Amino acid sequence: MSEINYQVLREKAEKATRGEWSLEYGENRFDGDDALIHREAAGYIPICRIEGAHPESGFDEDFQMEQQANAEFIAAANPATVLALLNERERNQQYIKRRDQENEEIALTVGKLRVELEEVKQHAEELSETKAVRNQWRPDICPITGRTFFMWIEHPTLGNVPTCGGPLDSYTIPTKDGDGEFSCERYDHDFGGWVESECLGLYLIDDREQCRVYELEERVKELETREVHLPTRYGLRYGHPINDDERHVMIPKENGSWLYLIDLEHALRVAGIRIKGE
Repeated sequence: MSEINYQVLREKAEKATRGEWSLEYGENRFDGDDALIHREAAGYIPICRIEGAHPESGFDEDFQMEQQANAEFIAAANPATVLALLNERERNQQYIKRRDQENEEIALTVGKLRVELEEVKQHAEELSETKAVRNQWRPDICPITGRTFFMWIEHPTLGNVPTCGGPLDSYTIPTKDGDGEFSCERYDHDFGGWVESECLGLYLIDDREQCRVYELEERVKELETREVHLPTRYGLRYGHPINDDERHVMIPKENGSWLYLIDLEHALRVAGIRIKGE
């Protein structure tokens, strides 16, 4: 069966006899063996005649029954009925179109709601992570460098880590390597990322070593403040000695160029400085 052209069918139905069609079996006005399809409106309007459709036509029973069924169908499938079916079909198509559009809008709405739901879930996870981060321990002041806590920053391998420093550069809390030396990582806020590790040159020492360092520092301070009071300086003076071998004499002089060795050694010993070889 070829595809039905509903537009052509509508045009033909609109051109055909309007109104409801009736079926009449012939008695007086036409052959009694036939059936007449007509319309009674402002007079008798015959439409078509179906031969041998009368139940008592005398034709072969199968033929008579088929013709009778054809007559009844043609009378029922009149233009008004066809137009009603076509109108109902158009209404159904419009309904289906509206439903398809509604379903499309619903699908778009559902898609938007899913996106919003994912955003809400992600935001909730971020809030949960932020809350968890805030509940984590972090020092107010770095115990190694003395820098103050600045902010938590996402690290590519360590997750959220506390950093110390400021808005230009932030540093992780230093960690110690196998040699006991501390190092930390730096986050460059201008660059917007982590840069190379920074060696601090610091080492962790125990209490005994710390005491030793303290004693050495105090000793250095003591040596730095130690003073040596030089003895009286002397200068040469030409004179007229009695003996020929005493050409010059040493007399005390503020800016003199000579010191007696015995006086200098005595001044060093008083200051607590040992003389090599003693």
